Amino acid sequence: MKVDVAGVMKRFSGAMIQPVMFLSVAGIMLALASVLRLTYMPAAVIGVGDFLYNLFMNGFINNLVVIFVVGLTCAFAKKQKTDAAVVAIASFLCYLYADNYWLNLTGTLAQPAADGSFYGTGQAMVLGVQVVDMGVFISIILGCINGWIYNKLCDVQFPDAVRIYGGTKLAFLVCCLAAALLGVAATYFWPPVASGISALQGFIENAGYAGLFVYGFLNRILIPTGLHHLVWMPFNYTSVGGVAEIAGQVYQGAVPIYTAEIGNIASITAIDPSVRYIVFGFSKVFGSIGCVLAFIATAKPEKKAATKALLIPSCFTAVLAGITEPLEFTYLFVSPLLFLVHSLLDGIFQTLLIAVGYLAQCGSIIDIITAAIIIPWDMSHIYLIIPVGLAAIVVWFLAFRFFILKFDLKTPGREDEGEEIDLSKMNRKAFEAQKAAGGAAVAVAGGGTAVVDDDATNVQHIIDGLGGPDNIVSLMNCFTRLRIDLKDMSLINEDEVNKFKNSGIVRGKNNVQIIVGMKVQDVFEKVMVALGRDLE
Repeated sequence: MKVDVAGVMKRFSGAMIQPVMFLSVAGIMLALASVLRLTYMPAAVIGVGDFLYNLFMNGFINNLVVIFVVGLTCAFAKKQKTDAAVVAIASFLCYLYADNYWLNLTGTLAQPAADGSFYGTGQAMVLGVQVVDMGVFISIILGCINGWIYNKLCDVQFPDAVRIYGGTKLAFLVCCLAAALLGVAATYFWPPVASGISALQGFIENAGYAGLFVYGFLNRILIPTGLHHLVWMPFNYTSVGGVAEIAGQVYQGAVPIYTAEIGNIASITAIDPSVRYIVFGFSKVFGSIGCVLAFIATAKPEKKAATKALLIPSCFTAVLAGITEPLEFTYLFVSPLLFLVHSLLDGIFQTLLIAVGYLAQCGSIIDIITAAIIIPWDMSHIYLIIPVGLAAIVVWFLAFRFFILKFDLKTPGREDEGEEIDLSKMNRKAFEAQKAAGGAAVAVAGGGTAVVDDDATNVQHIIDGLGGPDNIVSLMNCFTRLRIDLKDMSLINEDEVNKFKNSGIVRGKNNVQIIVGMKVQDVFEKVMVALGRDLE
């Protein structure tokens, strides 16, 4: 049986991003708590900061391993997600106790250090149970196993006398047994894997700036495929990105380490080098400004106003929130060359930023401001973001302007008369079809018109354009995209899908991604309701 590897990876990527989306909320609260905990604040304010910090750091960041296994299992589950959540947490607990039992049985339980920590022993305490320290890797492995087993067994039914033991209850039993076996197996296979990870870290470290460039380049160039999450996730949330002990607690991955540092800023003397893996948002702020200025500068005089109206809001979203897809997809389809240049510059400037000594997160302007307030400048060197950022704006502007003019690229505002280019790439055929259907015309960047349904929230266009309800196998969403698995790709009608305003359609072998934007969660829910499928 042939396996659609790319489709499986895209589905994993979409599932992985589900729990990650909550991290932005927790990050904001932790940043607020860190400000409130600054030493010059009144005692009562510091107390509130301590409360919020402990709430979100211990209740969320320090338990990412639990959150990820539940999030992944539920994201993979195609139905009855409430039952899937129960299966996820139960199987995880079975894994913990099986792993601990086998360590104890084989006499391989590590002894803690004098301060009670297990740092350096290869083991850790998780939910009060001493186990092999796999970090978030165990969440990924177990979440994928749970999702596969659950979907295979959740519809299996037994005769009436024992019917209660079928369906999701059967999935529960098998997932728990599989988790227990995994717990035992982990005591044997994980120590050598951990050694391999240490070797990988050494390789990345030895690769120096070349490795960082490749990391940054891949994070950007893979965005159209939706697979960029597979690049940054291990570095951000697992031991691949680094391990550090802060205030007596061991953290794995660049994001937990950095988050712990800003929460304990008074007790640290330097920012951990793992921060280099969370500067991949540099282009979101400064590159976005440069490329938008280039588009506006090269637009035809009569179309500059429309170009500004289209691009400035998207640029604002990229700079403020770090969400770049609405902007990047305006030119990705028009000129892949520009996106290649954009990705190369992203890798170059990330490397340059670290090379000059910058040590803070910069995924959005909010990240930069937060770092400037909380982290002492002699540790973060936050001031370096200004000259490097200004240089980046100039370089992006000049590079984009050169290639646009050199190759006469039809970027927004440069379309020939009669062309319509908007974020959903509606073509003339779609225009005529929708006009005949009585759709409403709206202005687009090219100075022409495009047609969408009067009701911009009518998700039936998406369903019909994907071949109808029976052709939709499963549906999920990430930050900005709907990710849909289909039975028959030949049934896709992009003209119909484009009656619902979107920023582009990306096809896979058996799946499709529709770039919706920041309203994607609402659109996802509307589609699920229209399909008559569970939202639980």
